[in-house]
Amino acid sequence: MSRNVLVAGVGLLVFLIVAGAVYLQIVSNANRSDMVWAVSRSVAPGDAFTTDNVHQTRIPATGDAWDFYTGDLLAAHVRASHDMTPNTIVFKTDVQERDMALVTLSLRTPPPLAHGYTIDVYAQIGNQTTMVGRHLAVDQFQGGTASVWVPAAEEPAWINLQASNVALFAARSSGVGVPQTHGQSIQEALATLSGGSATGPVTTVPTPVPSASPKKP
Repeated sequence: MSRNVLVAGVGLLVFLIVAGAVYLQIVSNANRSDMVWAVSRSVAPGDAFTTDNVHQTRIPATGDAWDFYTGDLLAAHVRASHDMTPNTIVFKTDVQERDMALVTLSLRTPPPLAHGYTIDVYAQIGNQTTMVGRHLAVDQFQGGTASVWVPAAEEPAWINLQASNVALFAARSSGVGVPQTHGQSIQEALATLSGGSATGPVTTVPTPVPSASPKKP
């Protein structure tokens, strides 16, 4: 009888230890939190993150590997990669971490633009048109001149294009679904837009066959 009591007592003790450990783990997880960055006021593509539009806050730890931006958002001097609304948590993909430069482009027949719009830019040389910039954030726009953010490493190339008086055209774009094409001629563009034929199908008009003259009786 004493042996059975001892075994039962040991079993109860083990159960209490395990249950206590589980309870402590639950309490510990419930009290854990992650420090994250959140948007205070709306930002547009190309906007710098500052104390005016972001702040740090704590959220309950989920245990999942969320890809929050964990660096010092203010010291990094980085910019928003797309539109963000207040109370949005900042993830790594929301941040444009590359060094950026602001260049001014003269655009031919541009669409209506404003701060925060994104555009694709095309250059036309002779009979060839090529996309040279994809999903570029507009900082300012006036008349036919747009100041846009480009990767700093590409700044000399953009300045060279502008100084060479190359005709530049722009289209409003979300950056999704537009193919990165090679240089395209006018004939190729017409072929694409007309469903594969630049000139359209050739229509042959049948030559009328004269009817036989009736025989005299």
